[in-house]
Amino acid sequence: MGSSYPAVRRALPILLGLAILVAACGGSSDSERGTVSASPTTVDADLLSQFDYDAAAPLDVQEVKSEMKDGAVVHDITYAGPEGRIDAFLITPQGDGPYPAVEFMPGAPGAKYTFYTEAIELAKAGVVSLLPNPPYARPPIEDVVVFEPSDKDGIAQEVKEMRRGIDLLVSRPDVDPGRLGYVGFSWGGSLGGVLSAVERRVHSFVLMSLVPRLSSDMRQLAEDQGIEGDLAAYEEAMQSIDAINYLPHAAPRAVFLQAGKLDTRPSPEDTQEAFAATSDPKLQMYDTEHELNARAKADARAWLLDRLGASG
Repeated sequence: MGSSYPAVRRALPILLGLAILVAACGGSSDSERGTVSASPTTVDADLLSQFDYDAAAPLDVQEVKSEMKDGAVVHDITYAGPEGRIDAFLITPQGDGPYPAVEFMPGAPGAKYTFYTEAIELAKAGVVSLLPNPPYARPPIEDVVVFEPSDKDGIAQEVKEMRRGIDLLVSRPDVDPGRLGYVGFSWGGSLGGVLSAVERRVHSFVLMSLVPRLSSDMRQLAEDQGIEGDLAAYEEAMQSIDAINYLPHAAPRAVFLQAGKLDTRPSPEDTQEAFAATSDPKLQMYDTEHELNARAKADARAWLLDRLGASG
């Protein structure tokens, strides 16, 4: 990726431009399924507890406006999150459903607009999409990565918000709660690796350019930025949100990993580590860098529609 950051709003370890998945950059190759060693079916309770929240709290969904867009209905909404309100696009097909549904999470510093085009296209195929604004994209815009152990709490908070998005989807009469997917790119992919073991209602995960160990990645970026302090302690504190701890416990949920052969964060070696650790994985590497390409976009869409039983 080659980017650096002192703060999320300027550039996180996993940078996303709004042009993600648009430019075609060559061909791709398929990797065979890796060997996954036997592992417990659930994550350690101490790891899971950091993502607890009050799922029974009222969602209090409020619609700011709605409009038709290319055959889809775009609802600009807010709803109650674990801490404060979350704003999002909810993009639905025209009709009563019930439809499969997908939650999208961008890389940083992306926002609810990032996967807008993809969500419109999915609506045409009979899929509901939820595109929440991540915490760092909502006012007041504040740094959520300061290279202190407290960064872990901010990341755990974002995972809780992602779970709250699933609460919203399953509450809707036009959504089939048995057909739920998740798509995350970069930062959203890494947190999606956590979600794959934490959130059992979602059965299909597309994780793009996932960094399996944010703890070591962020420590390296802190060193690159000349950040002072006990970075070894920082890395240790951050290990509880590393996707590598959760990916072995994703099954029976299916995980489709996508990455660029020319990427440096994650490197191809990082991607192979994630692949080897993931239960029930599919991996595809592409001849491109971090942002992936049009082939990756098409592959993700086809895999997701097949998993969700959508019309395509």
